[in-house]
This record gives sequence, C-alpha cells and structure tokens, in this order.
Amino acid sequence: MEQRKIIFLDVDGTLVDYSGHIPQSAAEAFPELKAGTWGGAGETALFGDLALKEIDKAYAMDVLLEHLHASPDATVAFGDAKVDIPMLEHSRMGVAMGNGGPEIRAAADYVTDDVECDGLWKAFSHLGLLE
Repeated sequence: MEQRKIIFLDVDGTLVDYSGHIPQSAAEAFPELKAGTWGGAGETALFGDLALKEIDKAYAMDVLLEHLHASPDATVAFGDAKVDIPMLEHSRMGVAMGNGGPEIRAAADYVTDDVECDGLWKAFSHLGLLE
C-alpha cells in the first residue's frame, strides 16, 4: 500500500486567486472552505506579516510532522511566492503555481498551471493525489 501524503498548501495565489475566489476545481476537493480577503500577487507583496527570526514555513512543517510522528518523505508542498520556497525545498515534492515568480518556479520539483487555470487540481491529478 502506498504511504499517505501530508499536503502543505499556501493559500493566496495557490488555493485561492488574488481576488479571494476559490476555483471551482479546488472547491470539488475542498467543499468546506470559504475564501476571505487576501492580498499580494506572486512576487508583488501587497501586505506583510511578521514572524520570529529563524521561523519559516519549513520550521512549521517540522513542528507538525513531529506532532504527527510522520516522515518528511510523505510531504508535498504547494506555493506561489518567495516566502513559500523553504516549504517547497523542505518537502519531498515541491510544487510551484504557474502564477508564481521565477524564484519559486526554479526551486520547485514540479510547476503546475496558474491558480485561475485550475493549477491546484491539475497538480493534484498529476501527482495522483485525487481519489
């Protein structure tokens, strides 16, 4: 039996477009989600966030994996911006959205289509993550 996967998703520009809309193809897989307001577009940040020094998305992955007693070999991460690069590089499979900038696309193992063109669904399908 194939090992179950642990999926790490960025939200804006990955799961929802930059206007806060969930593409219909992502809404078939995640019916309980509701989009709020988001900011930023690929490499152009329209908002900011603060975090402790040395804490990034890769660190957060490690905390969750330790809590779940899970292996990093089971991880797939999706993102569209520079802030997502540590998460993609730390996972077994890193997927960049096509609407992401050149830096995240270069760091990814696989580049999918834009969020507005069903990129998340296409990547899940390509990687065999849909049932």
